[in-house]
Amino acid sequence: MERCCEVSLHDRNERKDKNTNTNKKERMSRRLIVEEERGDVNELADAFIKNFRNQLKIQREESFKCFQEMINRGV
Repeated sequence: MERCCEVSLHDRNERKDKNTNTNKKERMSRRLIVEEERGDVNELADAFIKNFRNQLKIQREESFKCFQEMINRGV
């Protein structure tokens, strides 16, 4: 589901040939920027998932602790 978005920049008075080095460099730099932003999003998503799993683990441990206390009181 990877999506690449490339925007073409053209000046009304000046058109660049798509085969020129300058145009290729511009496209590559835009592509690199998009990939860097995607990397940041991936890092944020990974951090979110890690934090979420940690919180689930803590809740599970607290729930088990409360269950054990309830069992011990009943005996």
